Amino acid sequence: MSNGDAQIKVYVSSMSPNANTVCQQNKIEQVLEAKKVSFIKIDIASNPDYKDEMRAIMGDERGLAPQICNGNEYCGNYETFADAIELGTLFEFLKLPSPVQEQS
Repeated sequence: MSNGDAQIKVYVSSMSPNANTVCQQNKIEQVLEAKKVSFIKIDIASNPDYKDEMRAIMGDERGLAPQICNGNEYCGNYETFADAIELGTLFEFLKLPSPVQEQS
């Protein structure tokens, strides 16, 4: 896979009581897996340093999961992720090169 060197990070919270947040986190994972984008899932509930790291990258000391980054470069939250899917700009959103389109 050409984007194997990229380090997409998906910050999630396993302790979220909000069902909508859980659905959003699952949707992000499902889409990335379907698009064959490798990513690291980081659970901010497992270590407060992860939450601090996520918020520092976002530039928002009150930011909540889910959030998506490429390395230490902030990509966006679930809403901007969903917009990118709808607009067909997911790889641009993730700051990854677009994969070669296969003819069917």
